[in-house]
This record gives sequence, structure tokens and C-alpha cells, in this order.
Amino acid sequence: MKTNAGRLTHDGGFTLMEVLVAGVIMTICFVLVMQLFSRGQRLSKDSCNYTRAVVHAKDKMEEISPAPETDSGEFEDGFTWVAIVEPFATPEKEGESLFSLIIIKVKVLWDDNNERRSVELVRLKTVPTEQIL
Repeated sequence: MKTNAGRLTHDGGFTLMEVLVAGVIMTICFVLVMQLFSRGQRLSKDSCNYTRAVVHAKDKMEEISPAPETDSGEFEDGFTWVAIVEPFATPEKEGESLFSLIIIKVKVLWDDNNERRSVELVRLKTVPTEQIL
């Protein structure tokens, strides 16, 4: 500050306290933005894994035979699967039916940061009766 004939005048600029407060605010904002980016990237990866698991389960459902069985395996990208095909209980009707219902369950599993995750799809399918015998 300069005095000019008994009056105080201010030079342009910031005080040390103003610079420190601005630095703290900028640091807090930077940390929050980085956390948002990190969280967004994590959610994107989770969504990608979930979508891949659903696609694998749908593909496996299409290629499974209608004969009652339990089977399992692994995909090339590290996802594993378990499939169960069993007859679906329907009320008895008079006479033989040309078609029967089967229930197909496919569960796809994967590891995500030492945590086991899974997706399970269940589907009813109509098949000719002679195929499941």
C-alpha cells in the first residue's frame, strides 16, 4: 500500500491468503473431477462386461440341444457358462401332444476385481416331443 497525501491506495494483485484459498479450491475441484472420470470409466467397464455376458448367454441358448442335460464351459474371453435344460412341467392332457415345453437356463459368470459376477437368462422353448425323448 502506498500513501498519497494521507490516503491509502492499493496496488493491483492478490494477497497470499487469496492465492492460497484459490489454490485449495482448485485442488478440491481437480480431485472431484478426477473421481468423476474414474467412476465413469468403472461404470463403462461394468456395462461392457454385463452386455458381453448377456450376448454370450443368448448365443449359448441358441446352440444348446433340446435334450435334458447340464453342461458348462468357458468362452475365449474368460467368461464361463453353465447351462441346464430340463422339461417344463405342464398339466397332463388327454392324448399325446406333438410339442413339449423345455426350460433353458444359462448362467454366465466372470471375475471383476476379485468379485464373482453373473448373469442368468431363463427361456421357455417349444420343441417337437420326439426331440426331448
